[in-house]
Amino acid sequence: MKLSITENIELLPLEVTDSSNILDLVESSRPQLGKYLYWVDGVRDEISAHKYIVERINSGLLGSRWFKIQFNKQVCGVFGIKSISVGRGIAEVGYWLSHVAHGNGIIVKIIAQISSFLLANTDAKIIEFRCLENNTASISVAKKSGAEFVDLIANYMKTDNENQDLHIYQLQL
Repeated sequence: MKLSITENIELLPLEVTDSSNILDLVESSRPQLGKYLYWVDGVRDEISAHKYIVERINSGLLGSRWFKIQFNKQVCGVFGIKSISVGRGIAEVGYWLSHVAHGNGIIVKIIAQISSFLLANTDAKIIEFRCLENNTASISVAKKSGAEFVDLIANYMKTDNENQDLHIYQLQL
């Protein structure tokens, strides 16, 4: 399923055949992505990029949907509805962009459109963002999207020799 977000942003299904493209994107942005995403070190060749994709698209989590982000006809990252919790209606999202695509408001525009999709096609009532405390770009996306800080998980992950809390933001649909 393809989702048109704006004239120049589309979400296309993430497929195992995207492994070469995903590897290239990770390689071009490894220092930036590796600061906040645990899986980056494990994506080093086409086989591990293939594994990254398979783990996501076959996660088995309820409501999980994974897309490649296309901006100006070029794939520039990945956006996922990681899961939708039963009963609580919380859709956790995750995403990353190649550093060359930063600064175009791509994720904020996706969130604005994915909200309508979730309301029309799922039981989701809330979009949840989980951001490491020093990931100011992701925190900014959550806030620009209208999400509010609701909780944190202390000492969630160590990056750059520093323990970081995981901040949880929620956007009511």
